[in-house]
Amino acid sequence: MIRLLYFSTSRANVSRSEVDCIVAQAAEKNATLGITGALAYNGRNFCQVLEGEEQAVDDLLQVIERDPRHTGFKVIDSKEISERYFPDWSMMLVQDLDFSTVINAMQA
Repeated sequence: MIRLLYFSTSRANVSRSEVDCIVAQAAEKNATLGITGALAYNGRNFCQVLEGEEQAVDDLLQVIERDPRHTGFKVIDSKEISERYFPDWSMMLVQDLDFSTVINAMQA
């Protein structure tokens, strides 16, 4: 399995309700793909951790990267893991304005 962290900037017209919708859809899809993780959004930037089998995460990442609701997509870190940091979250929105909850997952 891998854990991957990416960062991007939202388009100006992305609303908070749209972010909530993204999280709900991701939670449903990720559960079927065996992917867990967390998304942090501070009103301008996204920071997300994805965990799962490498091919599943890579496939999902390609879809996320093409999403027109954000720009400046950049993978910050990726590593092999033996245990999930977010085992019970197919996708969770972290409400913090800073990204420490998501970024700290990469230290685990």
